[in-house]
Amino acid sequence: MANWFEDVTKTLADEKITRRTAMRRVAGTVAGAALASTIPGVALAKRSQACPAGGGNCSIGFVNCKNNPNTNCFCYTGSKGKAGHCGCNGFCSQLPTCTKNSDCAKSAFCSHFNGCDCSGSTGVCITKCAGKNKNCQLSSGHGTTAAGR
Repeated sequence: MANWFEDVTKTLADEKITRRTAMRRVAGTVAGAALASTIPGVALAKRSQACPAGGGNCSIGFVNCKNNPNTNCFCYTGSKGKAGHCGCNGFCSQLPTCTKNSDCAKSAFCSHFNGCDCSGSTGVCITKCAGKNKNCQLSSGHGTTAAGR
């Protein structure tokens, strides 16, 4: 692998091809390698890189979202224990209940196993810490919050 360029040039030298064809092959190889290096980033872009795969829960706690300076953004477990989501902390008494994501507003997700109900029997809609909500603030209220604080 260390001598890959030498191997490529020997292979090209052994074939009876024009200089133009050889340059096209080399250019195609370089372009293909560059494109292949970007594909993992594109494929993973849909999954939140801000939170660990499982999110947070009452057992392991709720960590702040990575790459977000807002201290009110925490990682939560999504509905049915799915991948972690970055969401705004809120007072449990002010959060609507849910069983699935479609029960929540478009800018929110349904989270089970949060600070409002550690058993996971009742989910709450948590606003996503993304886009215009990236700088969400904890509203005034009292009692437990979704991040168990």
